[in-house]
Amino acid sequence: MKKGISFYFGYEKEPAERAKLIKDAGFDNVITNADKRFNSQNGSIRRQVKIFKKAGLGLSSLHMQYRADFLHYFWEKGIMGEKLKKRLIKDVNLASKYGFSCVVVHLDGNFSSLGKKRLLDVLKVCEKKNIPLAIENIHNQPLFVKVFEEIDSPYMKFCYDSGHNNVFDKDFDYLDRYAGKLIALHLHDNDGTADKHTLSRFNGAIDWDKIGHSLAKIIKNNPKISLDYEIMMREGKDEFSLADCLAEVKKQADALEKIINDEIDLLKKQ
Repeated sequence: MKKGISFYFGYEKEPAERAKLIKDAGFDNVITNADKRFNSQNGSIRRQVKIFKKAGLGLSSLHMQYRADFLHYFWEKGIMGEKLKKRLIKDVNLASKYGFSCVVVHLDGNFSSLGKKRLLDVLKVCEKKNIPLAIENIHNQPLFVKVFEEIDSPYMKFCYDSGHNNVFDKDFDYLDRYAGKLIALHLHDNDGTADKHTLSRFNGAIDWDKIGHSLAKIIKNNPKISLDYEIMMREGKDEFSLADCLAEVKKQADALEKIINDEIDLLKKQ
């Protein structure tokens, strides 16, 4: 089972060296962000892709460019909504150009027929470019549900974020309800009070056995899904080095893989 990590995970390190360290730690893939605001941190997407290929890292999901306080415009009349649509189409084209598996999308605001039309316009480009759009569960569960009720497209998929689920709607089982749509993972932990993007050893409260059992049912039929961790270290960072972090994420990923594989073996015997 392939495993990945966010290219930037909280430690300042020259991009090429960081990529090598990620590879040396045993990861297969990276997830990264299309937003130019992070260029000083990671370099341009073009430069990142060159670095990834040189390090022998595969490309997993590409996160859309966005500002959280602008997302509601996507569903409203006006130039800002159109700009968001065009930016999202640009991200789909970037993913197609460089070979990412999908574009991960945050949707917020109130569902509207205009926003639905914009999303369908984006999905037409997705179909043309053969790049799925993975809607991520954030804090707006009603909008997430509504979008999947209103739009039936083979190119509209689902990115499961474990940390968001644990903070915002712990009792809502995304993996069970949208199993057939899952294409990408953003795995990380927290204590249930805030979206910390941290590791289980730092007051993590997520039930990874439960997640592993749910993922096993999906991965049994879709083994290409990568166990990707979206980490942003803050807590304990001064005492916990970059190498420590990579080793701990890999350890956590290996443990999750074992839960998944053990459950798949049980499912096959049934």
